[in-house]
Formats: sequence, structure tokens, C-alpha cells
Amino acid sequence: MRLYQKFHYDELYRFFRTDFWQFELSAWLHVFGQSLISVFIPIILLKTGYSLNEVILFYLIFNIFNLPLNFFAHFFTYRFGAKKATALGTIAYIIFFILFYSLTPGNWPLLIFMAFFVSLYDALYWVSHIYFFVKCSPHKNNIQRDNSLLYIAKKFAGVLAPLFGALIIIFTTEHILILCSIIILILSLWPLFQIRDIDDRPKHPPVSFRAFFSSWRDLKEYLITAFNSFHVVAEGMIWPIYIYTIFESVQSVAAIPIIVSLTTMIFTYFSGHVKKSNRETMIVTGAALIALTWITRLLFSNAIFYFITIFLIGLFTILISLPLESTIFEKAEKKDILTASTYRNLFAMAPRILFYGVLYLIINVFPVSFIAAAAGMFIIIFLSLIVFPPDKLKSVKNDA
Repeated sequence: MRLYQKFHYDELYRFFRTDFWQFELSAWLHVFGQSLISVFIPIILLKTGYSLNEVILFYLIFNIFNLPLNFFAHFFTYRFGAKKATALGTIAYIIFFILFYSLTPGNWPLLIFMAFFVSLYDALYWVSHIYFFVKCSPHKNNIQRDNSLLYIAKKFAGVLAPLFGALIIIFTTEHILILCSIIILILSLWPLFQIRDIDDRPKHPPVSFRAFFSSWRDLKEYLITAFNSFHVVAEGMIWPIYIYTIFESVQSVAAIPIIVSLTTMIFTYFSGHVKKSNRETMIVTGAALIALTWITRLLFSNAIFYFITIFLIGLFTILISLPLESTIFEKAEKKDILTASTYRNLFAMAPRILFYGVLYLIINVFPVSFIAAAAGMFIIIFLSLIVFPPDKLKSVKNDA
């Protein structure tokens, strides 16, 4: 019995000392610090005195800055390593929050600096973070398994953080919430630097755009990522503002990520064991259901219905994001992981310039954003079934 207990103790100890565990802990802390306040950022901007149009302009500037910074993040990670890039990205995020802490109404120079540092964070952290994840994954042939575990860890942080964030912002002030986020983000750096056995610097020269996308079908997952970003922005930024304008309550906004996280953790675990051959079906099904949900949001106006759709969107989003990211990661192993993570972030962020640019020029922001999110889903279905039909892809693979 003692040998049995010692064996499992040693196994558990080794697990908590693995690089993948340290990576997950760092990611969990980072997501917790981010989720503590992220859903409230546009709401705080509105409460500070900025109009909805000005908030949209802030996000437009952020995405314009982000495009070239993705290439800088690629260069920095290649030259100095993923750990340093991830750490620098986190520091940039902390600077963003320090500036956010000092923000006053009408202070556009400070707001532009905020947009720059949050875009620097997004580029550095997510380009290097994705590369680092693939390098730390112990299951290179089926990354979806580790991706689902990481997704669950992030969703668990997403359950707790908005709840604490809501309590902090209700009983204290926005400034205390910002300080709490800064402290947790600093803590997320500690397990990151405990990772010592992973070579975080690419050894081979970067792959050129033409070599990376050597055939038309290589663009498939990245185009889906691009059109999926319309839904991501609409659900992650526009929808919380819409809920806030209806209910005029911070608590109602906090309920959004809590509902999404609670309803997706278990489903994410099971979807992590889905066969690779079924990934295409998952993406098409998820896109169809998300499009239907956005259309019903345009047609029906009911408080209970709104929160039911939040529950449904949380489930449907997993059908797209998990198989899509897993496929990108696995294909990246055969070409260039760092280049793949760079283009993934680039394709995810570039269409948002168009999205925010259109919203900035129009009056009816909410219905247009809902329609754009649904249209993006229909384009994903078109890409998956018409432009890149599954049978055609299989035959090409077999011929190769």
C-alpha cells in the first residue's frame, strides 16, 4: 500500500513539475487576470464619459496598430525566444492597465497610448503563447487533447474571474479592479520562467508567405479564423455593451462570461476526444447554429431569451474554435509553428479593422454587428462545403 501511495505521489509530483503544467498554470493566471476586467473594459470606458462611437474608435485604433506588431512579435520571438516575448507582452498589458488607471474623459493622447500597448500585448503574447503551447504539448500527434485541457483551464478561470471582478467593481471602484488585474498578471510570469526544458527559440529560418501557403487549401483554416473573428468581436465586445445598455447593470454584464464558462467546460473535455475526421462536421455545425442564434437575436427581444442565447453561443463556439485551432497547431508542426501562430493572429485581427471601421461610420451599431456575425458564419459554411469540400480534400491527401 505504501509503495502504491508513493508511486502515485511521485507521479503527481512529476506532473506538477512538468513544463506543460507550468505553462497551464501561467496561462490560467494570465486568463484570470485578464478575465477579471476584460469584459468590463468597454463598460468602464462608457462610464468614464466616452461615447459608444468613441469606444469603437478606440478598438479600431487598437487593431490598426496590431497588424504590423504581429510581424514584430514574430521577429522578437525568433530572435529572443517565446518566454521573453510572452513576458514582454504581459508587461505591455500591465502598462496598458496603468494608463487605464489614469484615464480621464476626453484624454485621447492617453487613449491612443493605451491602444498601442494593448495591441503590443496582443501581438507579443498570443504569437509567442501559441508557439510555446505547441512546444510544451506532450501529445504532438493529437494536440486537440492538450488544447481541450488548456481550454478547460482557461474556462475555469473565466468562471471565477468575472464573478470576482463584478464583486470588486460593485463594492469598490474600477481602480481597485485594475490593480487586482495587474497583481495577477505579474504572478502569471512566475510559472512561465519555471519552464526550463523547452527550447523556446526556433532553430530554422522563418518560412516565407509563399512557402507557408504553398497551395490554396493551406489557407482554409486561416480564412475560417478571419471570418470567425466577426462573431468573436460581436460576442466579446458588442454584445456586453448591448446587454449593459438594456439592463444598465454591471451584474448583467458579469453574467455573460460566467454563463459561457460554466456551460462549456464539460463540453470542451468531451470535444477534445472527437476524432479528427469529425472536425469538419463540428465546424460546419457550429457555424450554422451560431448564425441561427444571431438571427434570432435580431428577431426576438426578451431578457430570459438573451441569457439563453449566451448559454447556447458558449456551446456552439467550441464546435468551431477547438477543432479549428487544433488543426492549425497540428499542421504547424510540419511547417513552422511560429509562422503559423503569427498568421493565425494576423488573420484573426485584420478583419476587425473592417468590422470596427464600418461600425464607426454607421448609427445602428447593434443590428449591423449581429448581421455581420451571422454573415461570417455563412461564409465559413460556404468555405467548408463549397470552396474546400471535405471529399475533395481527402482525395487530394490520398493522392499525395
